[in-house]
Order: sequence, then C-alpha cells, then structure tokens
Amino acid sequence: MEFCIERNFSSERINELAKRTGFVKRSRKLAACDFVNTLMFSSGNQATTSLPDMTADLSQQFSVDISKEGLHKKFSAQGVGFLKELLKIQLSQQVSLQEHTDLKKHFTAINIKDSSKFSLPDIYNGDYPSFGNFSKTNGLMNLQYEYDLMSGKWIVLELTSVKRNDQQDSKQTIESLKQGELYIRDLGYITPTYLKAVVDREAYFLNRIPPQANIYTCENKPMGWKQIAGKFKKTGMRTLDMDVLLYQRELLKCRLVIEMVTDDEYRNRLRQAECSAKKHGVGLSKEHKLRCRYNAFITNVDREILPIEKIRRTYYLRWQIELVFKTWKSFFEINKVKKVKKERLECQLLSKLIWVLLNWQLFRSCNHYVQRQASQGGISVLKFFKRCITFSNTLRSVVLNSMDISDWLRKIFLPLIENTGCEAPAGKTTHYKTIDSLMSLS
Repeated sequence: MEFCIERNFSSERINELAKRTGFVKRSRKLAACDFVNTLMFSSGNQATTSLPDMTADLSQQFSVDISKEGLHKKFSAQGVGFLKELLKIQLSQQVSLQEHTDLKKHFTAINIKDSSKFSLPDIYNGDYPSFGNFSKTNGLMNLQYEYDLMSGKWIVLELTSVKRNDQQDSKQTIESLKQGELYIRDLGYITPTYLKAVVDREAYFLNRIPPQANIYTCENKPMGWKQIAGKFKKTGMRTLDMDVLLYQRELLKCRLVIEMVTDDEYRNRLRQAECSAKKHGVGLSKEHKLRCRYNAFITNVDREILPIEKIRRTYYLRWQIELVFKTWKSFFEINKVKKVKKERLECQLLSKLIWVLLNWQLFRSCNHYVQRQASQGGISVLKFFKRCITFSNTLRSVVLNSMDISDWLRKIFLPLIENTGCEAPAGKTTHYKTIDSLMSLS
C-alpha cells in the first residue's frame, strides 16, 4: 500500500503527467497534484460540491489563492484527458495480492464485466443522451467496468455514453480477449460474435443463455423448452448438463447447464413476467412460462474443470462486483450530479473513481491479510466501504505525506476495520467460500 501511494500519488509524478497530457503547459499557482487532491477528497458528492467549496479547500490545504472563475477554467478537455490518464495508471499498476495457484492450473484470469447507468440533468442530453423508455428527458451516463477475481485488478473503469451499449462494447473490445481466461458477463454483452471470438481465442465463457439463442441437439435438431421440461420429467432430475449447439446461422457448440428453481421462485418469476407483459401490452407465451421454471447457463469449460454443481455458484460471483457498485452509489453517491459544464462533471467523477481505487487497494490489503488467516474468510465490501468515509480525511494526510503510513495503519485504519468480516445470508455461502471451493479443483 505504501508503494502505491508513494509511486502513484507523488506530486512529481502527477505534475509530470499533467505536462505530458497538456493540462499544464507552464508553471501555475495551482499545481496539478493539488487540483487532483482537492477533487479526490472533497467531502460531498458532485451535486453538493461548489466552486467556492473547492477554492476554500485549496486555500486551506495548499495556501493556493484562486478565484472560482479561475478554477472553473481548469475544468477543460485537457483536464479530463489528464484525469483519464491518471485513472489508467491506477488501474494498470495495481499490485497483485492473491496467488491462487490451484485455480491458475485452469484459468489465467477470471474476468467479470458489467455496467452501471445513472441519470444526468437534461443539459447533458447531447453528450450523454438517454435511450428508449429510460430517462427520456434527462441525460444518461454509463460506467463500464471489468474486474479480474484472481489478481484483484480492475481492468476497465470508464465513463461512456449509453449509445455505446453493452453489445457494442462487447464487439468493440473483442481484441482484449486472451487465451486461457474465463469471462463471466451479464446477458447484455452476449452475442454470437462475442461467444465465437472467445472460442477462437482459446478462452472460456460462462453466461446465462440469451433468450434469443435457438437451441439444437448435437444432431442439429431443434430443442425447445417443452422438450427440456420433458427431459426433467423423464429423468426425475433437478439439474441437466447437455452438449448443445446454439444459434442458427453459425452454430456454436457448448454445454447447456439447466437447474430447476424452487416453486416459490417460479411463482415469483411468473408474476414478474406477467406484470411486464401486461405493461407492454403483450401476452406471455407457454414457452416463456416454461423457461421461468429454470436457471440456464452456457459455458465452454470442460466438466472436469467446472462440474455441474459449481456452475451457478461460479456465475453468481458476478454479484460481488455489482455489490461494489451498489456500495459506491450508496455511500459515495457518484450518481448524484448537478448542472455544471460537461468537463467539470467528468473531472469530478473521474477524481472520485481514482479515490475509490485508492480505497480498493486498502480493501485488498486488508482482505488479503484476513484470508491468510482463514482461506474461507474475508472482509465485507459493504461494511468496509462504509468505514472508508470515516477515515477519508486522515487518508488524505497520508497522501500528502503529512502523516506516516505506519502510524496511520496502526492508530486509525486497523481499529476502524474491526468487525467488518463477511457474513453469509441464511442458507447460503459467502463468495469467499465459493472461491475457496474453486481453488480445490484438481
């Protein structure tokens, strides 16, 4: 952690990056490192942080006397570019803390990708337009993110327009797919082009089956949900693992893993499907009703590596990353914004993401220590990031080199993170236990 702060947040390094990106062209009263620090550690969200708030902070922390008009000019395209580069550095130079040697026998990485959308004031509708029935009058921003569970690294963390939807993102990032890596993604990213690219690059996928994907037997005979329901009835099993072909134009061979859900879950799904159909003025087909009875996943991972009983638990690791973003929205309120010029909005949001990555390094360090004591234990993301708010001001002192990091860890950080262990809901296991079970695969 000390290496990360000294290297990535040194004033020399940040100021040099600012010159290289064109944010700073000659010596100014406001140094780039002070600009970043004020944005990162502002106490409020973007909607509640004003220019006078920031100029007051610069005066108090760095004795910088700058008017709000002068600060307003610093929020520019060059400022956005500078902060994007700083964010990339934070992503690329994260130190790997986990050595999952057993799992690495099968996968070189386990990448989980998703996106999170939030509304913006209507003045941003040109740069961040809305779409469909979602936020028709306001703007809409999309946050794309990808995380490697094995290394603990964030691979992608970027602000984009929703016009570049998940399917488009999937197609545009095909070149980033790497041999031997496992990719777990939400349905929005799954297309025949993406799945074929994963196979062609000798990588692996694990997803829910897309609704539009036609299913065929290995003899190229159509297989509907009526036939699948018949197989369950005939065998009396609650899970099936079949080799199938998907789609029609370019058939894709994979495993189809299906499990029956409980009666309560089935009735709940059916109720939601009927409400949705009624809202859109359409009927609910028998095929759709049958499909509500099952969880269905597709993968090209061999059964010896990922047996049927581990499929759903492995896929649901994706929820851990969704929990991170739910936490960031709840506690850091990155979705709360007000009407300011676009470059200021982007600068403030990018700075908060850099702040979050810094705290994520702390989370990983703490979590690594706990897991060394107990492989199935770990720190709760929700509890930890709630505590981050408490020690944010003192962490700022460490970044500014006005407080020794060893003293900070011992006196402030460690006492605050006591009792933040991850607890499983009744009848379920924590994601740490799921990962630990994957480690034992031979």
